[in-house]
Amino acid sequence: MDFSIHPEMERGNWSNRARLLLHLSAAVHLGYAIYFDFKFTQLPQLAVTLRLEPPMGGKFKYMTFLSGLVQFGYYTLALTYDILRMGSLRKLRDYMFATLVIPLALTVGLTFWTLYGIDRESIYPSLLDFIYPNWLNHTMHTFVVVYAFVELGITRHRYPKRSRGFFGLGAFMSGYLVWIHYVWFRTGIWVYPFLGGIDWPLRVLFFALIVVLGFVYYLFGEHVNLVLRTPSTGDHKWSGSD
Repeated sequence: MDFSIHPEMERGNWSNRARLLLHLSAAVHLGYAIYFDFKFTQLPQLAVTLRLEPPMGGKFKYMTFLSGLVQFGYYTLALTYDILRMGSLRKLRDYMFATLVIPLALTVGLTFWTLYGIDRESIYPSLLDFIYPNWLNHTMHTFVVVYAFVELGITRHRYPKRSRGFFGLGAFMSGYLVWIHYVWFRTGIWVYPFLGGIDWPLRVLFFALIVVLGFVYYLFGEHVNLVLRTPSTGDHKWSGSD
């Protein structure tokens, strides 16, 4: 009687353990970062007095914080699926990954570091170094991208019909744009100070570019997922229920 472990089964077990470790690590890391950000990194009242920050919305007016919540929610959901293996959780996990996790991680990470490289003071003034620890900055703007790419590589996702995916992403993007414009309308202060330093045509162009890039990131994730899910010639189809 042969008690040897089949190579396909061994690879499947390794993949399951890797996914479980990723989802647990990401959920704990991001969960603590969000808690720390919300609890301990409040700007002083002077920032509101000097009209450097709108006096409403708290952390929930920042795309970085909202993205962090989405990422934390996703990895918690993925971890729950790893344990319970419920089909309904998988459908929600895959839809959330396609429409929000990849597009928001890349939007937040690439936009932040691009603007940071062009003019740091316009997006992340050096004064914030005394309020936001370096590890928190990298967690919210760098690790979200790293986690998303690793997740894309080790977990198969069934992407939704593109119209449904675009609808979910578009709804989120539109909702956020309405929200920050509402904050500006009520307070006369932009959530991101650099927006107040540019004219309306350039501002509209910036918003349009961010939205378009969000959909480009969606298509990028969809393409990479398709390539990774397609077996090479002569290979067996992927096994397991990841």
